[in-house]
Amino acid sequence: MFTAEARVRILAVLLLGLPLACAAQVYQYKDAQGRTVFSDTPPPGANATKKNLSVPQPSGDAARSTQDKLQDFQKRRDERLEAESKASKEQADKDKASENCNRARNRLNALQSGQRIVRFNAQGEKEYIDDPTREKEIASTQQSISEWCK
Repeated sequence: MFTAEARVRILAVLLLGLPLACAAQVYQYKDAQGRTVFSDTPPPGANATKKNLSVPQPSGDAARSTQDKLQDFQKRRDERLEAESKASKEQADKDKASENCNRARNRLNALQSGQRIVRFNAQGEKEYIDDPTREKEIASTQQSISEWCK
């Protein structure tokens, strides 16, 4: 329905308008039966006295302005989003490391199996790796495993 930010803005607007509603004119007068009546509009011809209503000023945490509360909320939201972003990045890094680890292990298994391995040279031609190259590839792949599989 509304995002959290939209709800906060709506609440802020309503709270900012609250003092205007509290500043309405209030009149006190006696009705025909002699009862004391308070009203925002006195009846014509009534001997009404205007009353000043003052809203008591809040103290402590309630005294903080709406702007301060909104800034605090935004700060907490930004901190939460930053923490979520950091956690998401860390998880992505872990997933990437796990994937690279699995690839390196699979490559090592293929190299150690003794099967013929083909790779393509710069001209796009097939070339089979020989035993000395295989040993270098095995050493390189073991190094990759030690880096990625922690």
